[in-house]
Amino acid sequence: MTKVNKNGSLHDSQRKKVYGSENAAFKMFPEDGVSLKFLQEFKTVEDCMNWVVPVIERKTFQRWYPRSGPYLLANLEIRPGFGARRAFASGRATMTLPLWARNRAVILHELSHLVVGLEYRRSECAFHGWQFCQVYLNLVRAVMGQGIHDALKAEFKKNRVKFGPPREKRAMTEEQKQVLRDRLVVARAAKKKA
Repeated sequence: MTKVNKNGSLHDSQRKKVYGSENAAFKMFPEDGVSLKFLQEFKTVEDCMNWVVPVIERKTFQRWYPRSGPYLLANLEIRPGFGARRAFASGRATMTLPLWARNRAVILHELSHLVVGLEYRRSECAFHGWQFCQVYLNLVRAVMGQGIHDALKAEFKKNRVKFGPPREKRAMTEEQKQVLRDRLVVARAAKKKA
């Protein structure tokens, strides 16, 4: 059974695994442990905005996320996050980026949260659920390149992060169910003999 939070969203069971996957995938220099995720690339929130708006304006972004594209272009706000320890997306079109978080990796992470919030109903997804991870992987590939996308996807797989829709459960005929029941009876009888 899926857990639901008080606000109506699904329980965020992948958060820690997503962050761990990011930290491993975005290591620029594995020997000294520097991660792209913690490298300040932009000095001001205006620099961040100047970088992210062309990403949202791309035809592929507009095609992939038809509700989010026009809305974000008209309403996106990036706040400096003075005193904030973490970066976060809030509301429908606001990102808060402290100094350490002003880089491509974090901006795409927060942009993915905004896209999921606009494209899906809250009751359909967790904050770091498969929908978020799918959007995030798409944006990373489109903006940062196939190599970083592949590294992040490999880390998702390694850490068992779900990034695609769940598979449909296989419908079984009554004959197939009976075959399984018969196998279970045989296995239990063999176990009793042992």
